[in-house]
Amino acid sequence: MNMRMDSAQLNTAQPGAVRGNARVVLVTQSSSHAFWLAGALGSDAEVIPVAGDLATLHAAISAPGLGVAVVDFSAPMTEAAIALVSDLRAAFPGVVIMGSGSAAEPASMRAALRCGVAEFIDWDATEAEANAAIRHQVHARNLQPAAVALAPETKGFALPLLGARVGMGVTTLAVHLAVMFQEMHGQGVGSVKNKKQPVRPFGASQLPQEEAANAALLDLGLPARDGLLYLGIAGDFSFVDAVQNMRRLDATLINSAFAKHPTGAVTLAWPSDLGLLRDVSPAAAAGVVSTLKSLLGVQVIDMGGMVQADFLAPLLRESGQGWVVCDQSLGGIVSTAQMLKELDAKGVERSTLKLVLNRFNAQAGLPVKEVAQRLGLELLHVIPDRSTALLSAASCGQLLSQAQRGDPYVTCIRSMVRVLQGEAMMADKAAAVPVAGVLGQWAKRLRRGE
Repeated sequence: MNMRMDSAQLNTAQPGAVRGNARVVLVTQSSSHAFWLAGALGSDAEVIPVAGDLATLHAAISAPGLGVAVVDFSAPMTEAAIALVSDLRAAFPGVVIMGSGSAAEPASMRAALRCGVAEFIDWDATEAEANAAIRHQVHARNLQPAAVALAPETKGFALPLLGARVGMGVTTLAVHLAVMFQEMHGQGVGSVKNKKQPVRPFGASQLPQEEAANAALLDLGLPARDGLLYLGIAGDFSFVDAVQNMRRLDATLINSAFAKHPTGAVTLAWPSDLGLLRDVSPAAAAGVVSTLKSLLGVQVIDMGGMVQADFLAPLLRESGQGWVVCDQSLGGIVSTAQMLKELDAKGVERSTLKLVLNRFNAQAGLPVKEVAQRLGLELLHVIPDRSTALLSAASCGQLLSQAQRGDPYVTCIRSMVRVLQGEAMMADKAAAVPVAGVLGQWAKRLRRGE
């Protein structure tokens, strides 16, 4: 059931907007409950009603200034609410989750309490009681800043690489990007610290193994674990393990458990037992990416051959961007166009996706501009066809960047990394402008008794 609400009457905000009050995300299919809560909170907070759509919910919770999330357990939403709370905890472990329902429906209250919600709001209670309950939760969490990060300051970024079918060269591109990011970061660290290190072959370790990782390859494409194979490393700690241990994700765990390439780049891949993928929800996968942003400079996410739009959409929203890798083949173009239509249906903004034309051959296939026009994407990069050179390096157990530093493919990768590093530096400077925290302002008002 869809909610229809008049935003002029309801004190609500869009997920991406930034305003002065704290936000309360209300997951409900009842417009009357949304209006009631908005009236109860008045000018103290803005209510963001979400009818249960995961994409909208993810955007609402990820937006700055979140106070709490309130999940409506009222019938007939009780069972859906139970599953939703579990997914929210996995994806957003720091968010305060409150339950709501009616004391006249004991089943809804029992379900909420069994889910371990922080507090329960009774729709039959007074507005003052609901207001006090939410203010109390926000105040209590604000007094424990070390226990939760409602709006964590992120220093890194994630770059998903999409490929609509197996064999588009996505994994090859992903491993070269991740290693190049780590190498160039190592060279920068070396120059800053004025380290006197012997000259090493390009592709060999530029950082001591104990140096904290800056770049990660998330090997989430199909066939599974090909990225590990190309890098010549093995990893027992999988992406599923990262989802299940999200609360423990920190620099120590990354350096001790993640598989590490000699350059210092770390990797996370699917487990060998693909049956375990059933335990990973799209929201939980996006939660891992979000957590790693505060721990790593860059995550290159290989999702070549992974075409399930339900899984891709939350990761793309969390990353804010995505590179669509395609070649000049008719099959590749048709498959990519279909994947884009499915992402459109999931609400992924086409403007956040850019085209990377791989294995380009000027003597064969469609022209560059025609491929971009057919797909409706902005052309970002064109990578020359270097299949023979890549195969030759792989047969020797090397990346092309290790075997031939001056190869056109390697030159192209290096150019991509430099552009992305420049964009990241500009974003960091823009984010450095101090902004007073919304929850901090509200907590001060609460302490003053306002």
